[in-house]
Amino acid sequence: MIVKIRFGKAAIFVVAFLLFQVVCGAAENWQVPGAPVRFQLKLTGKPTHPSAGYIAQLPDGGILRRNLPSPVVMTPSGRELPSYTLWDNPETGFSIVFADPGKQIDTVYVYMTIDQQAQQWNPQTGITPSGLLCVSSGQETMAAAQGLARLGRVDAATSILRKAGIPAAPVSIGGNETGRPRPCVFYLLCYVNAAEDGQYWIAPFTQHGASEIYVNGTKLVPVKRTSKWGGEGAWVDFKRGLQRVEVFQTAPANTPSGNHLPHKGHGGIFFLTWRTPKDNLDNKKMDKLETRLISKKEVALSGECQLQQAEYRDGDPMACAVVKPGMTFWFENEDPLILCQGEALTGGNPPDTVYTWTLPERAVFNGGQMAWLYPGLRDYLIKLTAKSGDKSSECTVPFFAFSSIGSSMNSPQDRALYRSTIQSMLEAFPAGAPALALCSDAYWNNLIRAMDYGEGMPVLNLLFTRHWEAVRKKLTPPQTSMLQDIFLGNVQRENPSQAMQWLDNFQQSTTDAGRRSQFRLQQAELQMYSLKDRKSAKEIFSGLASQGNAVSDTAKIRLGDLALLEGDLNKAIGFYADVQNRARARRNAPRAATGALVSDQLLKGSAQPLFSPPGNNAPTAASDKPNDIPNSVALQEVSLSENVKSLVEQGFFLEARQTLQVWENEFPLSKVSGDYIIRESEFYMKTKDWSRARPMLEAYCRTIDASSYLPEAIGMLISCVKESKEPREPIRDLVEKVKERLKYHPIAAKLDAFLAGK
Repeated sequence: MIVKIRFGKAAIFVVAFLLFQVVCGAAENWQVPGAPVRFQLKLTGKPTHPSAGYIAQLPDGGILRRNLPSPVVMTPSGRELPSYTLWDNPETGFSIVFADPGKQIDTVYVYMTIDQQAQQWNPQTGITPSGLLCVSSGQETMAAAQGLARLGRVDAATSILRKAGIPAAPVSIGGNETGRPRPCVFYLLCYVNAAEDGQYWIAPFTQHGASEIYVNGTKLVPVKRTSKWGGEGAWVDFKRGLQRVEVFQTAPANTPSGNHLPHKGHGGIFFLTWRTPKDNLDNKKMDKLETRLISKKEVALSGECQLQQAEYRDGDPMACAVVKPGMTFWFENEDPLILCQGEALTGGNPPDTVYTWTLPERAVFNGGQMAWLYPGLRDYLIKLTAKSGDKSSECTVPFFAFSSIGSSMNSPQDRALYRSTIQSMLEAFPAGAPALALCSDAYWNNLIRAMDYGEGMPVLNLLFTRHWEAVRKKLTPPQTSMLQDIFLGNVQRENPSQAMQWLDNFQQSTTDAGRRSQFRLQQAELQMYSLKDRKSAKEIFSGLASQGNAVSDTAKIRLGDLALLEGDLNKAIGFYADVQNRARARRNAPRAATGALVSDQLLKGSAQPLFSPPGNNAPTAASDKPNDIPNSVALQEVSLSENVKSLVEQGFFLEARQTLQVWENEFPLSKVSGDYIIRESEFYMKTKDWSRARPMLEAYCRTIDASSYLPEAIGMLISCVKESKEPREPIRDLVEKVKERLKYHPIAAKLDAFLAGK
């Protein structure tokens, strides 16, 4: 408004001109006026031979608006490059090959015209695309394989890879790397370099299925000339330069999978060998070989491209997405879950363009990027919509859920990635979406595996506040209990009052009397430690201790803890000894079948147990074997102590807590006669749960006069007070008292520093 008043009509003209430039700028640089669509490619890998050109795979799924691919490839300066189509499909897109623009050019534009006839590649074009592996799933005849060589239209189950072979066998077919089930057929097109004129002995090896090989358009008819390795083949006359090799291959349903070292007989489907005129027959390395593997430097490879952006000439927003598989989250006897990662190409679109992904069961994901977990080995369609003002476009991207990228729930990064993806999925569904009940056990078991103390609160909050009723219908009781316990373990440290409310809600929503008792026990623990209402806690523990159920022993141990906090060591020992004697009696009694425990139900057959990571021998609640517990109580306690220490140091907090629970239930007297409180406090301090760590440390130091663990306990208590930034005065008398007993111990220096306010 101010500019208009100051400059009058001139200002209006300038503003209008600038707006015109913004809208029409792209059109002014549009090198092919008749093309409604343009792709920008970055040349990321040079061809090994100039004639090999570049191979590009470009998307469709609605982008071309039902027009047939008819590319025109231009350099930024406006020079047209010879280009030809290879294969195309309206869902998956199309592939092209175009000439090398030269060393100084790293960007080209591909225009899609509608008034020109597309030119299909053939060997007479002078371009030698290599290597190209085209695989079509669901077919197994040689005629189907030969049909791929005709290029043109293919079905959505056909994939095109830039690949001539594997490093161990540079001209080979290892298997169907798309992950689709067999049967399938292959067409391999590549060019090999003959370094000199002369006769070449070419020997193919077909490991599985059937093969036909054509060299420069002539079918190779192998004959057995010698018993040596590679002795069955044919002589071919070559003139120096690139030679075209085409392989048609079938892979029946019973073909072994894998892409190993084919020349060593460990897998693969097909590989090609030769003897060149230069290969010395007297070479000792080839005494028993008639041929050798074609080397990597003898195989031509076309250059690589990366799609940078796509746009419409008329300025409409273009929905164009690149979708790739990420990690696989797979435990035995569960669905493999494949991470699907999508990215909208935003370059060339109006700045206000909004991107929306439509995913299974009408879940909606907003933003330029998307992550989703799909059950593996199935086909999916992902829709992307781009909207700017009153204009919009959409495309569909097919995705076959397969990936060779592994994952480990022992990796913090992999766990965080899984949690963030589940969080995104929960955000994409409306509250209480019934579709969540369709998610298999693998989703929830992996979520449990990916959780730990202090991790994953955003996804847990979404799960319990927005989707719990829908998800709970799908979960087994053990899964429900595990997720609730993980959630409560995080909430009670941050907001004890809120945790009490959740415990009330969970009690009301379950009909399991045992589970209600467990929630009641947790409420009492909150009152005992976080809310400092020991009187109310004692009443609850006393009631639970008299019930004679699975919670009763833990309640009695907590009564012992309360006695220890009050300074009554004899009373505490009485409670601990009572529970420990019954635990010993249970161990000595004949074992009855217990059924499936929580961790068994969650992870039966799993390669990575939830509560015992690889390389760790920590006993767990899943143990159901009499021999799991050593005969010596002392050895058992040492083993448990070392396991807890190791788990805490490695950051396996869920496993550490589980092991502490086993230790406490089997040997509660370790609280006063062993180092249980030391290890328990290490755990709570590491997870910054000061309200649980400090009280028991202080009680131990005040009550236990003579103990080899006292120096460590008082040192931890001081660290706990400092790190939690609590007042020092309440424990000053205790520190002075312990200092008198330990004045010649190395810990005395730390005690003096604490008393001096340092």
